[in-house]
Amino acid sequence: MSTSLVNAPSLELLQLSPLACDAAFLSQWKQLERESHCGNAFLSPEFVRSLSPHRLDEPEVHILACRDKNQGRLLGLGIFQYTPGTKTLPLPHLISWQDPHVYRSGLLVKPDRQTEFFQSLIEFVHKTPHGLMGIEFTNLRVDSPWAKELRETTAARGGSFRLIPETSCPAVLVPELGEKGLEENWSSSRRKSVRKNRRRLEAHGPVSFRILQSSEEKGPALRRFLVLEQNSWKGEMGTALACRREDADFARQLLWEAANSEFLAISELKTGTEVAATALNFISGPEMFAFKIAWDSRFENCSPGTLHEVALIDYLREHRPEIVRVDSCAHSNSYLSGLWPHRITVGNGLLCTAKIARGAGKLVTKLQSLKRWASHQIAAGEAAPSGHSE
Repeated sequence: MSTSLVNAPSLELLQLSPLACDAAFLSQWKQLERESHCGNAFLSPEFVRSLSPHRLDEPEVHILACRDKNQGRLLGLGIFQYTPGTKTLPLPHLISWQDPHVYRSGLLVKPDRQTEFFQSLIEFVHKTPHGLMGIEFTNLRVDSPWAKELRETTAARGGSFRLIPETSCPAVLVPELGEKGLEENWSSSRRKSVRKNRRRLEAHGPVSFRILQSSEEKGPALRRFLVLEQNSWKGEMGTALACRREDADFARQLLWEAANSEFLAISELKTGTEVAATALNFISGPEMFAFKIAWDSRFENCSPGTLHEVALIDYLREHRPEIVRVDSCAHSNSYLSGLWPHRITVGNGLLCTAKIARGAGKLVTKLQSLKRWASHQIAAGEAAPSGHSE
């Protein structure tokens, strides 16, 4: 469905299913991703169109995109679901796509047209006949370059866009690494550990690292990944992609959707002819997003996952200088925390246009802050030594 915007008649707001996009829209979508303020692999056409067909039992997912009708170019795009309310905003609103495989929400935004896009979003929420109270983003990079502009634009139109930091995730800002790369940021014990594990792996055969380039190579590489992940602890826990038919189909669909692009980057750390560790990574704009990793348990005493993540950064520095940031998409306490030196702040974003929504959102935010404070106080009390001090 297309709606012409009142304040900018040359612009139209599009609402459509990810599977209803024609070739022209897909081309415009991919171009927007390349031009966007910052990359987001989980908003790319390859990822969205691969995952959508296998989530038919979930609330309808739809694209909101603003397009310049005269130029035929997209100014911005987001992927959302309708919700009658959440703990953050207990009123009807849109929420960023909720799926276990979607690690980052946000928007794709054309830098020189961002204000027009934001105004179109606000107008849509404010005037929608469904009575929407706002838009909620989860797992959002709260320091995204477009976030400040959206906050200012929303405030100027009587609304609010609050950013609520929750955690920090390991990352690598590649241009900020020194001559020696990652190891300049490690302790001496970590440097010794990585070197020792590499020697252990080398005992099985020459160690090499590569990122698969051609679609012909990626097919067998994806099959190797699925087998290794299934045979690992992820298979035992039921979280490997091959454990559920829908997830395995998603992975295969991803291979097909990304056949003519560099989006899917499958990396392999090998010892001799054996794959010790392999990962599915996504490339969006100048950024790489680490999606899934698997390793052969036969080499477990070599820490192949750690060696893979070190080799990945070394490879990018030497062969892919256009990649400026690698997002681990991992938890703050991941094994990568001591390996990758930089951090990405992740949290929630809440865009409200109505006074009642702003009030409800502020109240919930304060209650959440109070709850976190109380939890910290209880934890501190439990950690304190019992008895009288001497």
